[in-house]
Amino acid sequence: MKRGTVCPPRFTYMKSLVRSTLCALYKYSGAMSLREKIERLGGHSFVVVLLFHRVTDEIPEDALTVGTRFFRKLCLMLRNRFRVMSLAEAMDMNRQGQPFPARSVVITFDDCYHNNLWAARTLAEYGLPACFFMPSGYVDTERVFPWDAGLRSMPNLSWADVREMAALGHEIGSHTVNHVDMAKVSDDEARRELAESKRTIEEHVGQPVRWFAFPFGGKANCADEHFCPMIHELGYDACFSGHGGFIHAGSQEQVLPRQPIPTFDSLIHLELFLNGSLGWIQSLKRKVGLV
Repeated sequence: MKRGTVCPPRFTYMKSLVRSTLCALYKYSGAMSLREKIERLGGHSFVVVLLFHRVTDEIPEDALTVGTRFFRKLCLMLRNRFRVMSLAEAMDMNRQGQPFPARSVVITFDDCYHNNLWAARTLAEYGLPACFFMPSGYVDTERVFPWDAGLRSMPNLSWADVREMAALGHEIGSHTVNHVDMAKVSDDEARRELAESKRTIEEHVGQPVRWFAFPFGGKANCADEHFCPMIHELGYDACFSGHGGFIHAGSQEQVLPRQPIPTFDSLIHLELFLNGSLGWIQSLKRKVGLV
């Protein structure tokens, strides 16, 4: 069921059930495979960078949270049906203008919830790499994000946890020091947030930090023309938003999109989206003004 919905529960359930049923019919009728072939023959090559925040059963699923059972099922699906690559591999391919393999996916996490350690270990069990973006000023502290006030306490990662995640083969990226909205801070403060976060993570983890993800990653929060030169000047190789979209082969976008996960009714719905089979439906919706 779609997280964060304010519709009456019965209506939401029925809407989710109908969508899941239609997705299953689309997949098992053969239409999905046909659509994928058409997309590949048309030269459409892309990678989807997935965005997670929390994986826990301690609070209900919502716009930032998926449960552990769902996450394990997702890991199994990604391992068996997709080409999951590291962020470094995907960005190197994009820089070289190489086409992405069919069903290419990258996994990323934002913030530094301690439950990310369980997720990192689970991903390693399935042989899936990921990149975890850290607001360095929250790691090894009891700081709480404002939107978590009133929720059950969710501790942050320690630096020992982050080093374990890196040792499992995952990449560690920067999410500023204090999880600031980059569109609302001065240039001097933005520079400090970018430089100090990168330096601190590298000192604790012992690996270069190549990637930056904007906190509050909506389009209004990612002033690419303003901040991207600064980001690259400080030694980052690429930066990422938090709003949806695919990265198409050879993309020249300054801020690359990521797709938040808790917005899908079922794994079949998610599979259809990730393999590009629903692209034509989204295009049609835009043409008739439904998106």
